[in-house]
Amino acid sequence: MSAPTVVLDLDGVVWLAGHEIPGASEAVSMLRAAGRHVLFVTNNSSPTLAQMTTRLGRIGVEAAEDDVITAAVAAASILPSGSSAHVIGDHGVHEAVERAGVISTTDSPDAVVVGWERSFTFDGIARAATNIRNGARFIATNDDPTHPTAEGLLPGTGALVAAIATASETPPLIAGKPGQPTIDLIARRSGGIEICIGDRPSTDGALAKALGVPFGLVRSEATPSTDVRIEREAPTLLSLVEGLLA
Repeated sequence: MSAPTVVLDLDGVVWLAGHEIPGASEAVSMLRAAGRHVLFVTNNSSPTLAQMTTRLGRIGVEAAEDDVITAAVAAASILPSGSSAHVIGDHGVHEAVERAGVISTTDSPDAVVVGWERSFTFDGIARAATNIRNGARFIATNDDPTHPTAEGLLPGTGALVAAIATASETPPLIAGKPGQPTIDLIARRSGGIEICIGDRPSTDGALAKALGVPFGLVRSEATPSTDVRIEREAPTLLSLVEGLLA
């Protein structure tokens, strides 16, 4: 029988900008020692999978690439091999699309894939919107409005996606949490899911609901007030895991 799976968010729960939130690596070790499979599921589309596993290793958490699902990987998972895509995003998005066998182009693409990047421009919005109006499928890695960092909240992918959605007058398909592409990837990589832990009720809580499992909330600067059902809540991942395993 497969080990029970804990679906665990990263930003605001395990780390901030790659720096460990105190006790997070200990919490992961406790879960694994208790026989849980930990699946890291993040709406951060920017890093490559190698960068993700390297960052986890730096804080004392060993992980294989298959232990990590990013919103970029989720977006690429629904693109047919051999198709084409206009890709807006950092290295993680481009890597995921390339690994899926998709050709990157801005000239009459089959899809427009939008992730997070700092070099987002007016011209980029215009080209993406034109391609979408001309029939390209509009896929967003995620629509998180903000991204937590040690220096505070930054505009998230949702802010970029909103600009293109407005300009193209077309709503996107959301691939990351709580979108169906992420749900499908989790199903392929996990046994029975015990709990989904994160800091955003709108994504992590909604994902837990879609998976039919309890939601564990770890509060961060990105956590708003919510009426989403919360089965467990704690100020840190470590304290939540201690309660879960007690």
